[in-house]
Amino acid sequence: METIELPGMMSRRSEAHKGDFGKVLVIAGSECMIGAPAMVATGAMRAGTGLCRIATIKDILPQVLTICPVATGFMINPRDIKSLVEFAELHDAVAIGPGMGTSTSTKKIVLELLERHRGPMVLDADALNTLALLEASEWPTRRDWSNVVLTPHMGEFMRLMAAVAKRGGNIGMAAEKTPVAASAPRSLADDDDLPSTADGIALDMPDETAAATSVQTAVEPTVNSGPDRTALAELLSRATGCIVVLKGHQTVIADGGRIGINKTGNPAMATAGSGDVLTGVIASLIGQGIPCAQAARLGVHLHGSAGDLAAKAIGPAGILATDIAEFVPRAIAAYIKK
Repeated sequence: METIELPGMMSRRSEAHKGDFGKVLVIAGSECMIGAPAMVATGAMRAGTGLCRIATIKDILPQVLTICPVATGFMINPRDIKSLVEFAELHDAVAIGPGMGTSTSTKKIVLELLERHRGPMVLDADALNTLALLEASEWPTRRDWSNVVLTPHMGEFMRLMAAVAKRGGNIGMAAEKTPVAASAPRSLADDDDLPSTADGIALDMPDETAAATSVQTAVEPTVNSGPDRTALAELLSRATGCIVVLKGHQTVIADGGRIGINKTGNPAMATAGSGDVLTGVIASLIGQGIPCAQAARLGVHLHGSAGDLAAKAIGPAGILATDIAEFVPRAIAAYIKK
């Protein structure tokens, strides 16, 4: 069984300042989802980002910054998306989607950023749902998709895969290389209403002597029947050119070439906002200079490790997304301990 080594995280120099650890922009939230952008930003800050800014609509920005006061804000003007795109250029990583809804404004923001912003992006929740609603002719053009990370749960995956299949593109070639039907059994549509969380990510704390051994390339037997999620993640990755984080028990990370199966985490993490924290963690690691595919693997591992620590400290059920975020620094400390 081959093991993919996780990237290292360096101890901080004594003279370090916040500018050394990246700038992350979180684009998220709506009137009924003020917690989502705060959870993403909290995940990013807990994972070590030096500066995080939250871009959301004017009506909720004060409340969002009250929940996460360590972030700063940017008001989204739906009539001036150009300013948001220009603002994104000032950042090392952009996380977009949680809690935005699938309005016309969200669609314009997602498409403009994909077409005009060349930096790395993490797309979650309603950014994925927006892509899934596109007609084939509306699919955004982008020079390089390899620095885009998609983080769907199975319901989001099904919707997005259907849209990608309708668009065409690399889907035929991807299906040939990945021997699995482009659409999984219809019963999976029952997952459509699941929250955008890392639903029960099954993730395992690294040994102090072997911190980078938890993401494996071999497919292991699963206890429940269903489609091969490893093959599904690879199919979407090859079809889009993106890095895919297919969330769930033993989260699968596919980058078009290698497949990682994560081994940390527990069912207590099946809680609203958990996936928002994961999005922030991955964006944070990218912003700190870790290549996107490696950041996705390490981010899932650390997120699950934090969930394991939270469950051990609090209990096997009832932990909150904020608890997972709180334990991310301890997961990092265990990971880099020599």
